[in-house]
Amino acid sequence: MSTLNQETRSMLEDSVNRFVQGEYTFDDRKRNQKEHQGQSPNHWQTFAEMGWLAIPFTEDQGGLGGDITDTLGVMKGFGRGLVTEPYLGVLTAARLLALAEAQGEGAELLAGIISGARQAVFACEEPQSRGNPLAVETRAEPDGSGFRLSGEKNAVIHSLNASHVLVSARSDGDYTDHEGIDLFLVELDSPGVEVTGYPMIDGHQGANIRFDGVAVSAAQRLTEEGEAAGVILQVHSESLLMLTAEAVGIMETLVKKTVAYTRTRKQFGVALAEFQVLQHRMAEMYIETTSLANLLTQTAHRWTGADVHQQAILASKLKARLGQAARYVGQQAIQLHGGIGMTDELDIGHYFKRLTSIELQLGNAEWHRKRLWREHAA
Repeated sequence: MSTLNQETRSMLEDSVNRFVQGEYTFDDRKRNQKEHQGQSPNHWQTFAEMGWLAIPFTEDQGGLGGDITDTLGVMKGFGRGLVTEPYLGVLTAARLLALAEAQGEGAELLAGIISGARQAVFACEEPQSRGNPLAVETRAEPDGSGFRLSGEKNAVIHSLNASHVLVSARSDGDYTDHEGIDLFLVELDSPGVEVTGYPMIDGHQGANIRFDGVAVSAAQRLTEEGEAAGVILQVHSESLLMLTAEAVGIMETLVKKTVAYTRTRKQFGVALAEFQVLQHRMAEMYIETTSLANLLTQTAHRWTGADVHQQAILASKLKARLGQAARYVGQQAIQLHGGIGMTDELDIGHYFKRLTSIELQLGNAEWHRKRLWREHAA
């Protein structure tokens, strides 16, 4: 349970807003993309100094004693600023280390992440998993006292500056079984690890990672044999919560910028905002955004009292609603701006691209609706 009070949360959110307004304008973002591929060492140090990396960790771990709901204001701010730094990806890996109560190298890595000195990522998505974190085909075959990892992980976000990757691999069971999944900590420069990086359409950095018989020791396994599903599912749900908060920040910004644009852009000598049909569309944009924001607030209030299974259901409800809302708000923003909305010179197109990526990340709305339907049928 979080020990952060409202004053501390407000201070953290205010610090993010000041960062976005003062150090992460749209021009700053473009320069960051050109010079650092969207991941500036100076910005990351700021993240550490402001305490943003320490929020959802206990004081014993070097954190602020908060929980994942305390990061939502930060994520909204990052959404408003279109921040491309690897906050979500690195925090996902760090949360896995914390929940698995990692010892030795894992504990040192967690401390390094919280201090801003180290980065790690979680490799979960596979060619056929479609957003299901427990659909694991990568194998962990016994080899003496250790294991050999073989398989491929796709769309691993933010591996550019990471030293380690946390890998889900199956030691037993069928492709979608919850049992038989292990979690390993692997150095990215280990023999047999092949990283193919690429820029994504939203300005973030992605990678495919192949494991070709990578040797790992028993000490590199972070959970009890075949029992990693619980922590993976919990962190996957937490990531969906944070991702929704980022989407809300983006959508709020798109509504604000679209209303401002239609008040100044004229057609036939009349501001676009004066046309009733366009007023209705902007009102619907506001309703969709507010609806998702309210659902996020309600979900956050229920989060800490829910178990892992309940959190997964709450997260799927969020993602299913996000898909509809994000699609409508993003498309309307582009249409109401006209052709200029998709140019690289205007930030609207960049917000739209990030929102589109969020809609697909960690399972699209269709996958989460099917999960909810299966849950209801059971």
